[in-house]
Amino acid sequence: MPNVLVLSFEGFSFSSRQLYQQLLPKLLSRAVVHESLTIQDAMNYISSGWPTKILVSDPGITAEDEESQQLLSVIVEYTKQGCTTITMGFFAETVEFDRLNVMFKEYFHLPWRVAESTKNDIRLLTIDECMIRTDSLVSAFYAKALFLSRVPAAHTIYAGSSGAATSTYAAYARVGLGKLGFIGDLNFGEEPERLILAMCHLDRPEDSLTEPGEMES
Repeated sequence: MPNVLVLSFEGFSFSSRQLYQQLLPKLLSRAVVHESLTIQDAMNYISSGWPTKILVSDPGITAEDEESQQLLSVIVEYTKQGCTTITMGFFAETVEFDRLNVMFKEYFHLPWRVAESTKNDIRLLTIDECMIRTDSLVSAFYAKALFLSRVPAAHTIYAGSSGAATSTYAAYARVGLGKLGFIGDLNFGEEPERLILAMCHLDRPEDSLTEPGEMES
């Protein structure tokens, strides 16, 4: 089974509070899950090569102190070696915009930048099925989110319905041999829950929203 490391540093335990209705039960049934509440515990697990997926539930790794920056550097290098790292939970809601831009630019060397926190109609784009399966993803919905700009089309999973360059709701890109995912959602609904599982490649046939006839066509 895949090993999922959840990072929760800011006085909040992801496992003790049900942000998403079905996410934690599904994770526990499809992977081995460990939650790190301290940076040192996270460093120990990553240095051992244990996680195959890292879920970042708050913006602790973006802080300016030396320990946080060291962990972020370790996560970047570990991601490049094949891990999938995803920001979710309270990350988008509480991250400082300038620190997020620093993470994208200076650590992951991606062009992504913060645009704005707003509400918009969201739609699923046509993306590489080798990167992420879309059968279980909701095709369109309305959401409040932290949107990104300067995200290439190949990195965009969900965007604002206007199609503007400044309205990326969810981004996903290869980083070395691994992947980085960003989910801007602020509502903890079914849509981001499904997206987290799909980004982790932990979606299952029973999660599919595609009708059998559509799958055969």
